[in-house]
Parts: sequence; C-alpha cells; structure tokens
Amino acid sequence: MRYNRALLLLVLGSLPILRAGAALTAVALPDPGVPGFHFPESEATILTWVNDLGSGSPGAAAASDNITRHGWGLWTALTLETAQVDNGERLRVFETWYTPQEIDPQPGPTGQSVPARSINISAARHRAPLGNFVQFEHGLDPRDRDLLAQPSGSETVFGYVKFDPTAAAHVAAQQLLSTVSLNKLLMGGAQGIPAFPSTALTLKSAFQIISSRKLVDGRYYRLNVWSGPPATPQAWAPYQWPGVVWIDVKGGGSGSGQIDTLASTDGGSRTDQTTYPVSSMINHRISAMEALQFNRSQPGSDIEPGDYAVLVAMHVAGREIARWTWQTFWWSPTPDDPQAPSSEATAAARPAQLQGAPRNYAMSIGYDMTTPGQPNTGGQNAGAAYFTYNPYLEARFGVANLPDSMPGNDPSGRPSANNVGVNCNCMSCHVRANYNPNNLATAPRYAGARYTDMNDPQFAGTLQVDFLWSLPEIAQ
Repeated sequence: MRYNRALLLLVLGSLPILRAGAALTAVALPDPGVPGFHFPESEATILTWVNDLGSGSPGAAAASDNITRHGWGLWTALTLETAQVDNGERLRVFETWYTPQEIDPQPGPTGQSVPARSINISAARHRAPLGNFVQFEHGLDPRDRDLLAQPSGSETVFGYVKFDPTAAAHVAAQQLLSTVSLNKLLMGGAQGIPAFPSTALTLKSAFQIISSRKLVDGRYYRLNVWSGPPATPQAWAPYQWPGVVWIDVKGGGSGSGQIDTLASTDGGSRTDQTTYPVSSMINHRISAMEALQFNRSQPGSDIEPGDYAVLVAMHVAGREIARWTWQTFWWSPTPDDPQAPSSEATAAARPAQLQGAPRNYAMSIGYDMTTPGQPNTGGQNAGAAYFTYNPYLEARFGVANLPDSMPGNDPSGRPSANNVGVNCNCMSCHVRANYNPNNLATAPRYAGARYTDMNDPQFAGTLQVDFLWSLPEIAQ
C-alpha cells in the first residue's frame, strides 16, 4: 500500500485540532489465554509442525491442529479490546499499532545513520487513516491496468499496513523506510535487509466504508460477500460474487448464514434472514478527522462523521520462522462453515476465548508453499500447492497481476496454472519481495502459488526485504 507522504502531511497539518481522547499507545501482543498457544513460538517447533504436516505421517493431524491453533491464537490476541479510547470507542490491540507513515524514514541530515532513539515514532496518534492499496496495480504494465477496471459505482476496500511495536522499532532503528539506507545496503553488497526479530508482526487491514449516502431506507448497506472461488480459476473481484448481505447500521437483522442472491440495489430482495447487524463485524464510526482526511485523499467520496468503517479482511504475518507465518482473515456470514480457502474444520478449531464480532471471521492459513514442504534454498516447485489468499484482497487478481507465476499443482495434486488470485499463496508471493531501484527486468515480481528459492538468481542486483513488499513500496 503506497501513500503520498507529502500529501498526507499537508492534509494533517491543515486539520483542526480534534481531541477524541488521549494519544494512543501501541500495545504489545497480549496473551489471549488460549490453551496451547504461545507467542513467539520457537522456530524449531513451528518447523516441526510444517514438516510433519507435509510428511503424511501419523503426526500430520496433530501438526495441522497446532498450526490452526496458532493462527487463531494470533487473531484472538490482536482483536482483544484495550482500555484505550478514540472517538468514544474502545480500540482493539491491532488498532494501536504503527503505520509506516508514523515512522520517520529519514536518516540524519548528512545522510548518515542516527541512533534509534532519535527516530521519530509519533506520540500524537489517533486512528490510522484509510488509504488505497497499491497491491492491486503492483507490477502491471500501464497497458494492462484496464484489466483491473470495475463497473462504475462498484465498491472497493481501503485500509492500512501496520507494524507491532517490535517491528516498528526495527524499521526505525534500521531506517528501512529510507531509500538512502536501502541504497547503502545494496551498494555495500548486502543480499537483504537485517532480519526482523521473532516477535515482529505485520498486518494489512481492509475496510469497507458504509456511507450514509448509500444506505437503503436510511439503515441497510449492501455488501458483497464471498461464496467461494469460481469453478474455473479466474480473476474473481467482489462485484462478480453471486450474493450480498445487508448490514443494518441500526442493529437489526436475524442473518445466520443466508445471503441474497438476487442482490437488488434498491433493497427489494432484502429479507430479515439476509440482514446482519453492524455489530456482527469489527467496526468503528468515522471521526470528523478521518472523514476530512479521507475526503481529501479520495475526491468525490463525501463520507461523513458517524459513517461506519467495517473490517472485511486482514492479513497477519509473523517473523517466528525465516519465511514468516501467514494467516489471513475475512468476515463471513457463515463463520461456522466458511467457504474455501477456509473450511468447516478450521472454523471448528476457534478457541472459546474468541468472542464477539471477531468470531465471525474465517481464516486461511499457510506456513509453507507446497506439500511435501521444500527447503528454504535448493528446493523445487513440486508437490501440491497450498492456496492461502484473502477473497477481498487477492481474489480479484488476474494473470497480469501475477507475472512471475509458474505452473504446478493445485492442493489436490492436479496440474494447475496457479496464475490467478484464487490460486495464490501468501508465502509464495512475499518470499519474492525485493527493493529494485535500478528497475531490473529480471527482478522477482508477484506470483501465484509456487516454490521460490530464497537464493534465487533473480534476486541478483536487488535487495531482499525480509518478505515485506510494503517496505520498498513506501520507502522514500
């Protein structure tokens, strides 16, 4: 996700001072009390799970349980409410974390490094502003961008990237958002940036804004909902999904799994069974500051204070292993029996400690690229792929978005092109993340589910950025 930092600072500097409570303090990931969940888990333990899962041994089932528990444990912890308040609402743990825009990217005035303590991590903090995601256009030739065009009036999601306190401190100390620092590493012969600590967590949150201007009867919002991947793998954007639900901002609705397949825009097909209260989703009310920021960055949007931002999706990555752990979540009207790439078995593993709106989200998890697993280096694109993607983020990807895809097998072992979003794997794409200031045509780009060697020759002349595409996309 890329923001124009100069524009953002200009907007912020021109805003009236709006005090909605004390400045936010970033909260470390708490212990959610989920039995068997530990963070950070040792790399040896997680890799044992990964190896057992792909071995077909009697331990495979236990390994699957352990990995699933770990993903749900992370989700439970980061969605817990804190005592902090913004705009009159309690903040969840992830909402207190740092966006890249809050971390000063610049080294000292002479271009030399400065102590970490002098890097500015802003203290005057409120909710993070919602912006566009650059991933939807990443790597596309300008001639291909019309492939991403959606019908006029169709919805899109907005959000932000965030770092937990330890990841933010690492970014600040190593000046990983400074192109000056990244260039020094590259010119000095470094293969990659300094690795993040094992406690580091990063996330990408996607919100749908419920504008009062788009409500039916002053209360119902029409939301596209995931009903599973298409029969033939292809780009599958929200506007193509065959059903919607109605979100009632006044708290009504008895929805418990039904969707509206007629999806009339005027609400004529809405029923009480296809209507869900806004409280069934993680949400917050838009503050005056947020509305002003958003409307200036998105001309014509005209959102108003009091409108809702509802969380539809979140990617979560943790540096407990060298290739990071990858888990992604999305809101589902059928959280007990979600569609692929989640499953009923995954939903059944939700811990009792996960309560309220966060329990209504599905999870897809992938701690490896293929099964049987391949080593970090020296492996092959063999075996069955893991498909781990988020419907609201990657399902819309077509072939043009994933130019470095490689044919392989699908999760059942059948031959598959693996070159569209519904055939993606988080690790497969993020292992290819690199800083490429010289615009080398050979540098790794986005890809669907496949194996990538961490020492792949394609990285020559680039700087590997520890699996985080967000760093080179935002660095300046």
